[in-house]
Parts: sequence; structure tokens; C-alpha cells
Amino acid sequence: MKNIITTIILVLVIGGIAFTLFNNKQEMAVQAEEAMKTSSFIPVTTEVVGKSNLNVSFTSNGTFEANQELNLQSEASGKVLKIFKRKGDYVKAGQLIVQLDDELLQSELAIAQVSYDQTKRDLERYKNLSGSDAITKRQLEDIQNGSQNAEAQLNMIKKRLSNTKITAPISGYINNDHIEIGSLVNPGMPIVDIVNTQPLKLTIQVSESEIAQIAVGDEVTVKAGVFPDKEFKGKVSFTSSKGDASLRYEVEISLDGETKDIKPGMYGYAAFNYDKEEAILINRRALVRGLKNPEVFVMENGKAKLKPIKISSLGQDQLVLLDGLKEGEKLITTGLINLTDGTAVSEL
Repeated sequence: MKNIITTIILVLVIGGIAFTLFNNKQEMAVQAEEAMKTSSFIPVTTEVVGKSNLNVSFTSNGTFEANQELNLQSEASGKVLKIFKRKGDYVKAGQLIVQLDDELLQSELAIAQVSYDQTKRDLERYKNLSGSDAITKRQLEDIQNGSQNAEAQLNMIKKRLSNTKITAPISGYINNDHIEIGSLVNPGMPIVDIVNTQPLKLTIQVSESEIAQIAVGDEVTVKAGVFPDKEFKGKVSFTSSKGDASLRYEVEISLDGETKDIKPGMYGYAAFNYDKEEAILINRRALVRGLKNPEVFVMENGKAKLKPIKISSLGQDQLVLLDGLKEGEKLITTGLINLTDGTAVSEL
């Protein structure tokens, strides 16, 4: 009797286990089927394409540069007799900086002046005689040519003599000098470097969307890295007509007012602020290709559709849509890695 009860209990236990395993198998099959159904769709997130107010304000950095920089070279040869301006001195345009030895040229000038004066007197005398048969036409032409040659020689010596006085072509500070009293210089040798910092200018690089907003004459707020709490006013004085390989454009800003504390080569940045306007902005992460051939996926009837678009860059995270999408379309922003045109998608 005991053995029969034990057998019955074992049968019941085995049956229970078998029933449980059967039910588990059915549940697993259902879950697998559901998983297969789900895997036929790629989960994505979307955002609705629409216009928003765009406040065009941006900051760009660069370096301060002198308005003019000049390496002044000698046009004459000779020994340096006197130096009137040294390194660190301010010089005005036309002011004398260096005097070269001109003693020999002064003597040549005196001789050339005498020769020219003589030919001039001879020419006047020959002109008075030209009305008679005392001289021929050829003799008059010869004396005229001689007078012209003497005048040219005189002017050439005067020019060489003026070159011994080396003057400043521009106003500014002498940043470096290359000569000493007694030095022998020849044409083409450097004399001084002149830097004109008034007005100082800030040179920056901006994107294509930013250059579209900027115009010559725009007022800009400028700061220097070494003076973070001090603001300077400036105006856009130049915008480049062509971008570089990275689609960056050069802009120069001339500073107003006193800027003697800022030196060329220092770091600075300019802040631009323009009126608000309506534009369609899209997230940069929705971009499938680069900025040169941009494409995005939109969700239409449960499927991903690839569309080419036209954009301009606006900072690191946003793009301004120029063409290719309509308001109300669903732009796919995540889940792009496995998408192709026509792939079934579902929103998270």
C-alpha cells in the first residue's frame, strides 16, 4: 500500500513538472514571436520641423594686429652719420630717422648744377641766333639735347642726395632698428621696423552663415583676453569675398578710441548681435552626411525616407535649414546608424 501511494505521488510530481515545462515553452515561443515582430522595426526619436525665432548672436575670436607694419629699407649707399630716432621712439610720417654721408654727392650736385646752368645759357644764345644763318638747325638740336641731358643728370643726383636722408613713410613706433652710427649701408638693407597701431584691428574667422549677416560698418563689441572686464568699440572694416577650404571667412574690425594697452599679437574676441528673424533650425545630429552633401531621414508612413537638404551652419549643435524639408515633417534625430531609405521605423 505504501509503495502504491509513493508511485502515485511520483506520477503527480512528474506530471506537474511536465505541465510547467510545456507552459514555459509556449510562453517563450510567444515572447520570441513578439521579439521577431518588434525587431522588424528600428526604434527612433523624431522632432517636428517648424520655424522658430532666431536670435543671430555669436562670438568669434582672433588676434589683434597693427594697422600698418613696415620694414624700412635704404635706397642709398653710404655711412651712417646720425640717427635721429631709435627703437621704441614714435615717429611721424616724413620725419627724419637716419642721415647718411652725402659729402661726395654734394660735390657731384655742385658740378651738375654748373653744367646745367651753362647748357641753359648756351641754349638761350643759340635760340637767339636761330633766326639768322649763323647756326644750323642741327647745331640747335644738339645744344637742346645737351641741355636736356644736363637737367636729367642734375635731377638724378638730387634724387640720390635726398635718399641719404631716410625718413618715415608712415607714422608709428619703431619696433626694431638695424643700424648704428658708422655702419655702412647699401640699397635694400633694413634700417628700422615701424608699427602703426592706430587704429588697432582685430582679425577673426567666421562661418558662412555668420558672414552672411556681417557688413562693413557694423558696430561690434570687442574684448581683449588680458582685459576680460574691459570693453572696446569697433567697426567692421573688411570682409573677405572668398572662404577657405573649411568655409571660414576673414573679417577685420578696426577699434575706436584709445587702445594703447593692447599690443599686436594679443588674443581677443568680438561679439556680434543682430535682430531676430524666423528660421527653421534642425539638430546637427540628424545630419547623415557632412556639411558639403547634407542629407537627413524623415519618418513617413512608418518608414524612413532619405532627403537631401540645403543648410548653413549655426554654432556646434544647430543648423539653419535653407531648403529640402517642409514644416510639419518628422525629422529623425536618433537611431540613424542602421537606417536606409525605406527602412521600417517606430517612435520611442
